[in-house]
Amino acid sequence: MSAVLRRLAVVATAVLAVAAVLAVAAGAAVAEADGTPFRRGVSVQAFTFPAVVGGRYAADAYPGADETAARFDIAGLRGLGLDHVRLPVDVGPLLDDPDGRRRRALLDAIGPLIGRLHADGLGVIVTLVAPGLGGALPEDNLDGPEGPRFRRYATIAEALARALDNLADAPLALEPMNEPQRACVRADGPDWAIHQPILLQRLRAAAPRLWLGVTGGCWSKVEGLESVDAALLRDPRTFLSVHFYDPFLFTHQGTDWALDIMPLVSGLPYPPRAEQVPEALATARDKARRAAWPEDVRRERLARAEASLRYYLTTDPRPALRDTFADLRGRASRLGIPAGRIVVTEFGATRTPDRDVSRARWLHDVSGMISAEGWGWTLWVLREGPFGLDGPNSRLDRTLLQALGLRAPAGSFP
Repeated sequence: MSAVLRRLAVVATAVLAVAAVLAVAAGAAVAEADGTPFRRGVSVQAFTFPAVVGGRYAADAYPGADETAARFDIAGLRGLGLDHVRLPVDVGPLLDDPDGRRRRALLDAIGPLIGRLHADGLGVIVTLVAPGLGGALPEDNLDGPEGPRFRRYATIAEALARALDNLADAPLALEPMNEPQRACVRADGPDWAIHQPILLQRLRAAAPRLWLGVTGGCWSKVEGLESVDAALLRDPRTFLSVHFYDPFLFTHQGTDWALDIMPLVSGLPYPPRAEQVPEALATARDKARRAAWPEDVRRERLARAEASLRYYLTTDPRPALRDTFADLRGRASRLGIPAGRIVVTEFGATRTPDRDVSRARWLHDVSGMISAEGWGWTLWVLREGPFGLDGPNSRLDRTLLQALGLRAPAGSFP
């Protein structure tokens, strides 16, 4: 039997096994078949930057529950009108953990935090993300069903799922791999579609009560759902997880970790205005002139940035936003999953120089479109960094909260 046929046989067996396990789970959760408890939430980056000492992860790599609760004002989240919190967890320390000490330390930190969130009436989505140390990609762990890296990863995810299941008296979900691959269909190695059924089978066997996130390639974008098997969604405690950052030029302007042209892009409004083309081009040229790039790289990146800026500033993106959500609606129908079990688990935009007026408009439009479809959403992120809703003295921005349909607490600004 060829290697391809062996892989297909493994996947087929896993899908059938998942369906069998899920059929048992279905009988216990029929009432949840039409919707998740995750309707409006925020991501909190408490566990995405583990402590590093001497180029390696520290023994106590993750912060404690008390520190996290204070840092992100956990006690005030429910009052904003939220019903869940997403906790991305960098798995790097867990991949270098021969005695299980770091896994126990993570559970000692995240377990009490989940308990506090549950006590406040908030559900929790735990999401496993690729190691930040060394710039690893999630697909680095996708080396085939029998590959050593995938087997190690699946064992770690399974152990976490088993432990989290003990905390699932209130809504609790696990997303086993955040944005699992860059390509919609991978050409440089085994595809996510081969691994996901196996991973979900193991997680469900270990954790019958957890909600489990199902996602596709292409950074979990809508088009990545093409390879998702509908059988994986027959379990009423699964949900479809999608990320949304369109138009990317607007949402990621000024960043230095995304597309190579983004450091040249800033000051873009939403909706775009054609009269700003000259100013945007002048800004890009000035930034390119000051960038420490070889001349040929400078010219090539600037040319692409100028073309992208001209297109963005002369094209209304709102019809394309609606088309993308219509595409998601159609794909969900073909997968046989109800609207209530779709969660846009990431969407957000960087700060804009117009006092976030443009960002507020985008957040209002996108969150409104998502909610109108009956889907849940999770903002990226609540606090800290260019995507945060906080400003001076860590106060939350009233305008941005209201754009999302949330309540502004006392002490918010402006």
